Amino acid sequence: MKLYRFFIIYLFAAAATVSMAQKSSEEPPRLVVGIMVDGLQQKHLDLLWSYFDPNGFRKIAGQGASLTNVTYNFVSAGSTPDIASVMTGSTPYYHGVTGDFFYSRLNDKVQSVIADDQQIGIGTQQTVSAHHLYASTILDELSLAFPGKSKNYAVAIDAEEAIMLGGHTARGVAWIDDEKLKWVTTGYYRDGLPRSADEMNVNGAFKSIASRDWRPLYAISTYLSAAKSSSKDGFKYTPTDRKQKNMPATILKNTPSANSLVAELGLKIIADEKLGTDNVPDMLMLQFTVRAPKEKFFSLQSPEKEDMYLRLDRDIQNILQKIDAQVGLDKTLVFLFTNQTDVHSPTELGENNIPAGYFSAGRSMALVNTYLMALYGQEKWIKGYYGKNIFLNKQKIDEKKLNFREIQQNVADFMHEFEGIQTAYPSWQILTMAAGSGSEMARIRNSMHKNSMGDVVITLLPGWLEVDDKLNPVGESNAVLPYTPIYFYGWQIKPQHIKTPYQVTDIAPTLSRILNIPMPNACIGKPVSEL
Repeated sequence: MKLYRFFIIYLFAAAATVSMAQKSSEEPPRLVVGIMVDGLQQKHLDLLWSYFDPNGFRKIAGQGASLTNVTYNFVSAGSTPDIASVMTGSTPYYHGVTGDFFYSRLNDKVQSVIADDQQIGIGTQQTVSAHHLYASTILDELSLAFPGKSKNYAVAIDAEEAIMLGGHTARGVAWIDDEKLKWVTTGYYRDGLPRSADEMNVNGAFKSIASRDWRPLYAISTYLSAAKSSSKDGFKYTPTDRKQKNMPATILKNTPSANSLVAELGLKIIADEKLGTDNVPDMLMLQFTVRAPKEKFFSLQSPEKEDMYLRLDRDIQNILQKIDAQVGLDKTLVFLFTNQTDVHSPTELGENNIPAGYFSAGRSMALVNTYLMALYGQEKWIKGYYGKNIFLNKQKIDEKKLNFREIQQNVADFMHEFEGIQTAYPSWQILTMAAGSGSEMARIRNSMHKNSMGDVVITLLPGWLEVDDKLNPVGESNAVLPYTPIYFYGWQIKPQHIKTPYQVTDIAPTLSRILNIPMPNACIGKPVSEL
């Protein structure tokens, strides 16, 4: 009897031990660090692989899980909707962020998607918020799962990226003011400007990093594109130099100093706020860039762009080393992603006799309006335009008692005559036409939202990109299937190459499963099963 009792006790003890071991192994990471690199391409990493330090990009890509078959399932319209889609696990059709800017029928103008005159700027005249982001993000869900306990921050180069990374509930968000040379933020977030950012502003650390001259990290002859250099010594930039003589903005945001500033503040926040030091998961989102000043190509065509990568590699190495010392990489999950960028720019394609070009809507809309005046009378029939969306003057059409759908179709038909146009659709056709999940129509529909959708929507031929009135790109990819690199590293992530097809909307639900929290409320993605 005693032996039987001992055996039962032994079984219970063994089961408890196994249960505790399983529970321990399934504990979520204490810290999640998201790294977004604007303009990064897999091809660039491959070309520079042997130049990178083993503890930077190579550690994340080589010792983590790399997803090699991930696509964006909506049309490129800037990094803001790309980030919003990664963070929400959804598309613009649901989360509402259709571009960096959008045409507002209410205000009859093109405005920033983060503009919000109900907010106050802290250290800046910008009044911005995430009020046009209509869905929760993975960071929001983490904050809601552990109210008042999970410490979540976002640091970025630009305001749009910072807001999308911070979502609605970050404790603090900061971005670079390249005119006054300091960290700034919005009163939208609970803690305002993070104290670590304020300290860098006050003690001169920001200006010290921002004023560092930028020269090649190595001998210019060792760079892949050394022949592109106009000097034996390579190049020299001062980040505080003005973009244009009479303009206050500097070139800071397109130099390695911007990346170093983001890395420095990110590490200070980890230390000052003690991220990852308790059992409640925390999140830190960081945005970097590999875009050099005045670059014309998306490929590695300049020593400056190469140097941006090499210096960012050092920043990432430093981040991983400091996190390992303060939190432990085994308790930290790092994920790295980028926005939609074509492998080659239209300029580069054109120089190689490959059909390509830039589409500017200004002259096109004037011609469309002239065409409509010939059909319907001397009125301003085109109300506005932005990002492949044409807005008709509905009020005037109603006044004249004209057939709205007929005018939509006439505009769509006329747009086919313009160089660079692939096709054009009336909005009702996009919303009602049946489309498979991987079709062009599905990608177009995913890119639209009812609050900012035009009455006619155009698409461009492969190799063509849209530019605004200031010749700034409106989205940087027109690929039929835009592939993007995604990496997970640290925590319990095993080294592996995952070739299963996924979409960027699958990142957020993967993080939700790992953190054991609800998925964002507009999430349409599925978790990466291999992780």
